[in-house]
Amino acid sequence: MKKSNVTFIAAGLIVLHVIIFIFLIGTKDDTKPTKKSPPAPTQQTVKRPAPKPLPEFKVPAVNIPEAPAIAPMPEPVVMPVEIVEMKPVAARETIASTSNQNGYLRSDRPVNRTRQVFAELKRNPYQSAIVVDARTGKILYENRAAVYSYPASITKMMTMLLVLEQIDAGVIGLKDRVKITKEVAGIGGSGVYLDVRESGNFTVEDMLEALMIHSANDAAAALAVHVSGTVSSFVEMMNQKARELGMNSTTYQSPHGLPPGGGKQPDVSTAYDIAILSLAALRHPETLKYTSTKLTYLPLSSIRKEKFMLANRNPLVGKKPYPGCDGLKTGYHSAGGSSLSATAKQGNNRIVAVALGCPDKNVRDVEIRKLLDKGFAALK
Repeated sequence: MKKSNVTFIAAGLIVLHVIIFIFLIGTKDDTKPTKKSPPAPTQQTVKRPAPKPLPEFKVPAVNIPEAPAIAPMPEPVVMPVEIVEMKPVAARETIASTSNQNGYLRSDRPVNRTRQVFAELKRNPYQSAIVVDARTGKILYENRAAVYSYPASITKMMTMLLVLEQIDAGVIGLKDRVKITKEVAGIGGSGVYLDVRESGNFTVEDMLEALMIHSANDAAAALAVHVSGTVSSFVEMMNQKARELGMNSTTYQSPHGLPPGGGKQPDVSTAYDIAILSLAALRHPETLKYTSTKLTYLPLSSIRKEKFMLANRNPLVGKKPYPGCDGLKTGYHSAGGSSLSATAKQGNNRIVAVALGCPDKNVRDVEIRKLLDKGFAALK
């Protein structure tokens, strides 16, 4: 046999024995039983004698005396408070109210208001006129006194009256700071050019001066908003006051008298009704303080470099004084002409003269002087 064959056979036998050996080893159960740990030696228990029971503890009875009854709180003693009624502010002089007598200003006339928009309410020398003794309310002269007219800025006299009454009632104060809204700043015509940036800068008193001396439309709107919250609600107050006074032909649409445009009705009144309003304003002692001031200035603000001059628009007080004239209010409306309600005091007599709807201010000034002269002559 060749040596190479013998070597090959020997190698094959070795491999065969190795395979058999591995197989035999793999089939053996290699899991050995776990030996249990011997129990831990226990300590020797020492017997101790049982504890003696504690004696029973009894809480001794305590006699708590009954608390005395709490006396009820006495009723609070209410100290009587005297209620003092606010008396109306006394006028500095005697001014008449309306009456129900013929020949005097009356408040019991039939209602005669209108919604009509008139193209023009002026004529030469005036649309309507009246002269009244302010002490008694007696009518000294009248000419078409109940004819409709456009009072224009004379409307501001009603605005002033309502503001003064609200001050008297404690609703507002002269030193209140007035808010300037966009609506107020946007009012056109005669004004003091109020700006929203000046909101809170001016007082009620500042606005009253601008209203009655300079005839500022924006000041009228600012006061209306301050008193009532909105211009429209203030106008309602104006109409209510007109009814209370017996101004039976007057309808207010604004606090300033500025023509509304757009075919809307302007403020409408008559010389007769303006005379009633004039007496009502004169009964308030603060009215003449504003209407008789010839010149003053609006205070500075953050956007004003110099004070704004307020010059009285009533020439009988300012530029061309009439003896004893200390009020009241002018007005101009393109469709209603020039108007003026004037008052003057000479001696113990005071006259109110109203001329509405004059063709221009020159005719108005001449005619109102004639009417005042006529009134004082009638009282001599």
